[in-house]
Amino acid sequence: MMKMYTRLLAAALLCLPLSAQDSEVSIPTTPVYESSNSELEARLTELKQKAEAGDSDATRQVYTLYAIEGLTGQARAWAERYEQQLTAQAEAGDAKVMMLLATSYLQGRDYMPQDIGKAVIWLTRAAEAGQPSAAYILGEIFIQQHNTQEAENFYKQAYEKYAELCSSLSAPPTTEQRNALYWKGYMELMGIGTNKNPAAGVENMKKADNAWAWSQLYKCYVKGIGVEQDMATAIDYARKLADNADDGMMAWVVGSAYLKGEGVAKDETLGRSYLDKAAAANIAPAIYHKGTLLQAEGKLKEAYDCFNQAASMGLPEAMTATAKLLMQGGEGIEKDEARALNMLQVASDRYEDLRAPYELGLYYDSVGEPEHANAWYKIASDRGVTEAMARRGLLHITPNSGVNWSPTQMYRWWRTGSNAGDADCKLYLNLFLFVFIPLVLIISFGVPILVVHKLNKKALAEEANAEQDNQ
Repeated sequence: MMKMYTRLLAAALLCLPLSAQDSEVSIPTTPVYESSNSELEARLTELKQKAEAGDSDATRQVYTLYAIEGLTGQARAWAERYEQQLTAQAEAGDAKVMMLLATSYLQGRDYMPQDIGKAVIWLTRAAEAGQPSAAYILGEIFIQQHNTQEAENFYKQAYEKYAELCSSLSAPPTTEQRNALYWKGYMELMGIGTNKNPAAGVENMKKADNAWAWSQLYKCYVKGIGVEQDMATAIDYARKLADNADDGMMAWVVGSAYLKGEGVAKDETLGRSYLDKAAAANIAPAIYHKGTLLQAEGKLKEAYDCFNQAASMGLPEAMTATAKLLMQGGEGIEKDEARALNMLQVASDRYEDLRAPYELGLYYDSVGEPEHANAWYKIASDRGVTEAMARRGLLHITPNSGVNWSPTQMYRWWRTGSNAGDADCKLYLNLFLFVFIPLVLIISFGVPILVVHKLNKKALAEEANAEQDNQ
């Protein structure tokens, strides 16, 4: 249930205050348990005084500190008081607190159980009080409930309010105006609550010039939505996110672009700096990418450390890379075949990594267990590993290989691998077409070799034309 509401919170988070405002409304008292931790209580004295005076942010800090210390009873009691304070402030007409209360019920946070009914009530009141994000979230909720008419009414209400906020911009725009520009642009881009107009949406997001706008503009320029596709401009927006919003994933995107020269001039120094930034932000693909560069430089122990870290974060290709280094050992890496095999098995079975089954095939080949090796090569070829396709073709003409005997399938796998650029598949295919078949025709039927080669060329040309027609 929670998953379907994750993106509903996006609009709300832009307009929430850092802390709920103090209110003069009287708060019902809640019994609060006293902790025996004197040091903690000393730290909480001032916060509790503020909380007793109605400061809901201080109340939140109190229950959070109790929760951190594992004092669940005290944490729940103060969290209940926090909920009462927010409710009182919302009842008094504070629209932003209404939003805070509603999103708390949507998420089920702050020891508050998830309650979509209460969330809808407070979102509706917030929308009536002029909060466009509340109307937008209500639209999302009703879409999930397949009530498109009600959803469209709330989306339209949200768009009109965002448009109103954008009608008289200050110079420079305030944070609230930038947020409104982003949401107005996003709704125009997607055709939500208004007619779809990607070009207008892009322009409004450019004016918003905030992190959310940069993220959407990056996607627009990558995919050519509302603008001409332009990777260089897309990378500019990715850099803004990496530099100004500490976006680790975008740092990896920028680093990869500069290292490969994709959309920008190749710059290894700049690429490495962004890759390091992404790795420091614990972006698993970036850590793995860093490992591949270190491995190419011959720094196997450092590469292993990167691969192992990314593997522990669940990245399957990192598991395979770690296992390969464990298989060979050396340079500070202790050889451990048992752990390597287990890691390859997990990467293949649980995460369906492409290359893990191929590496398992190589291992079982090396220890003289062809039956196991062939089974793994079959899985790898099914997943598109071209090196395994070369082996798969041979299996189809090898007796007792575990796959059905079929020269047709042999040809298909070698042809597929050859088209994908695999050298072994290309070699086997050429030997089959230009050596084996001619010999069979010449020896069996006395067909002249020149005629055989002409037939082969004609057949290949017809196949190439057929493939072009299918595309």
